Amino acid sequence: MMFVWIRLRNLVSVRQFRLTGLALAVSFMAHLLAPANVMAADDSPQALYQGGMSRFVSGDYESSITYLEELVKIFGREPELKEHVDLAMYARACALYNLGRHAEAVKAFEEYIAQFPESQFVDEGMFRIGSSQQILAAYDLAIAAYQKLTARFPRSSYAEDALYQIGVCRLLQEQYALAAAAFQDFMRLHPNSPLWGQAGAFCARALFDDIKPAESIRVLEIIEKKPRTWSVITYCNFLAFEIGDYLMDDTDYELALKAYRRVKPRAALLRHQGNHVAALEARLAAMSKTRPSMHNIRSVFQEERRLAADLAQAREMAEKLENLPDYDANLFHRIGRCFFNTDRYWEARVAFTRVVATAAEDSVREAGHFDLILALSRLRRLDDLLIEADAYLATYDPSGKWE
Repeated sequence: MMFVWIRLRNLVSVRQFRLTGLALAVSFMAHLLAPANVMAADDSPQALYQGGMSRFVSGDYESSITYLEELVKIFGREPELKEHVDLAMYARACALYNLGRHAEAVKAFEEYIAQFPESQFVDEGMFRIGSSQQILAAYDLAIAAYQKLTARFPRSSYAEDALYQIGVCRLLQEQYALAAAAFQDFMRLHPNSPLWGQAGAFCARALFDDIKPAESIRVLEIIEKKPRTWSVITYCNFLAFEIGDYLMDDTDYELALKAYRRVKPRAALLRHQGNHVAALEARLAAMSKTRPSMHNIRSVFQEERRLAADLAQAREMAEKLENLPDYDANLFHRIGRCFFNTDRYWEARVAFTRVVATAAEDSVREAGHFDLILALSRLRRLDDLLIEADAYLATYDPSGKWE
């Protein structure tokens, strides 16, 4: 059974800077500040500001940088333009980020925060420094940036996302003990976060990769007590299968059973995962068509960013499920073997009977049928044993070569 590993790069809470509070604010302020007859060749601060911000709001990030850089270069130290330079510097950094020029974005955000350390967008800027470093795979620098954010703004909504991303970075670095600790801290500090279930799933992953399967299963049991998205359920499903296989190979059959019992049938997961993808697509589409107000723009931006991350994960999980063969019979065969090896022959019989009834692959069905005969032998169910032995020979040795 191949474990389905989610591309963590797709799960980080790092998304396109679309229409944030900054975008609406600068659009509104530029409209008030600039006269209606500003000419394109005008190099006044009003013209540069309006030219840069209007292009930024429309998504023309490349062109906006030219205007914003010129404004900051010429008028960056003018006291009466402080508020507008603040927004211009931040917009320039965001434009670089949106263009994927993350090394330049880091420098731009750092310059912005150094000049305007008390700006209302500093916490978000610090988060984007961390996310840019994370995208550049500079995980130590990303972690340092996130830690700086959580220390300075512990109550910021971005501090919540930053702590989560510290765990993701540790997991990407294969620092499993540190990753588990980070996700455990997140779960303790943010029990009502929409990221709580995914943090638990990644915590379980980190513990298992740190060769702590029993602790990993305990975390899976904990997160099952709260509502979870179907993407998290699917992720945990394959992790539980992998843990069960590891423990079965290690002959820890009782613990393997605890893992296998967390695995859900593939058909049910496929149905629910498909519905989950459709629901997320509809929510994200509706949000993108709604113009947020000045009062809720920051919370809307955070929700939109998380929705985009959830949708990327949901689509990947659905694709993985679609491409996997049906594993239900294999699962019941493994469960039956665990029962058999712990002398619970009646439960083993039930499991092996289900394998024979449902297996699509001949090899799996034959193995399950043979083990069913063994279980009946241990139960001393002689009549049933003869029936199944005859059926086995008729199916797999019709020519009588084995007789």
